[in-house]
Amino acid sequence: MTKNQQGVSLIEAMIAVLMSMIVMTSLGGVVFMSTVQNKNQGVEMSRVTVYAQDKIETLMNLDWYDCTQATPVAGCNTTGITGTAWNQGLRTGGTLDSTSGCPSSGTTVGYIDFLDAAGNQFSGADCSAVGTFAYQRQWQITDVITSGAGAPGLKRIDVQVWSRNAVNTGSAAPSAMLTTFVSE
Repeated sequence: MTKNQQGVSLIEAMIAVLMSMIVMTSLGGVVFMSTVQNKNQGVEMSRVTVYAQDKIETLMNLDWYDCTQATPVAGCNTTGITGTAWNQGLRTGGTLDSTSGCPSSGTTVGYIDFLDAAGNQFSGADCSAVGTFAYQRQWQITDVITSGAGAPGLKRIDVQVWSRNAVNTGSAAPSAMLTTFVSE
């Protein structure tokens, strides 16, 4: 037998199999981690979408003019939070800025609430009493067509929810935004 006709020795074959196993194990770990992260993102996106839909339905059930303040300074409370000087009504205001923190004045007051990990809304007159929260929910109500002279009004409601405790999300928290319109 010539040197060119020699086969692979058993040791060489075992080394090749071992190297293949190491590569496959490494790739398996990457595939597993990306599958878990994808599942977590899907679960969080489903939750924030459900919480946004829940708030839209709550706001759609509010009376158009149900606000006892004659001239609301920063709109009426649309959160359902109970406390002195807090009223309910479908008034224009709010913002969709997740960095606004805990507003105590301005147009965001009454247009933000916080949820725990189970989706339960924290109670209290403002967000300073909520402590650690899992989800931040903000909405904005804008007049598309103002009512008057016998014509009905039209309002746009935007609701955005951010997940604050999602796993493996990097720098961007999963969020969902829903929009609807309601007429007088």
